[in-house]
Amino acid sequence: MIDDIIYEMIQLNGKDTRRINHALKVYGFARCIAGRELYSASDRLAVSLSAVLHDIAIHHCESVYGSCGGKLQEKEGEGIARPILEKYTNDEALISRVCHIIAHHHTYAKIDDICHQVIIEADFLVNFDEGEFERPAFETAVRRHFITTAGKELAKAMFGIC
Repeated sequence: MIDDIIYEMIQLNGKDTRRINHALKVYGFARCIAGRELYSASDRLAVSLSAVLHDIAIHHCESVYGSCGGKLQEKEGEGIARPILEKYTNDEALISRVCHIIAHHHTYAKIDDICHQVIIEADFLVNFDEGEFERPAFETAVRRHFITTAGKELAKAMFGIC
């Protein structure tokens, strides 16, 4: 299923290889964090699907709103992700969980799902690496928002941030 959904994400992004690569990098870091944290198979699946689809609404938001701001992505993401997920699974609990994470992947307060936490951390790692914000902002994000041991270890190994 995950390979099919990666393919769907690539199809939706078309020639926008920057966004395709971003999703794949978040997927890789999220899988690493979830694996190092010894998440269950069902949690690792939710992490994988959420990571691949977390930014799935960007092109739609740019087309409709002229912007791809995080809150717009959260607002529109479920409507795009749900039909994709429904093509490959009828597990409503999984679909709802993934859609909830997508609808909150730029919301850093009141994280109540360990899979959501992983997506936040993986997205921060990739966004910093891609130059989306300065080092002081990333250091603050790591201190405030990174909870997993694996996420903190990746921030330290890659960027020297403790």
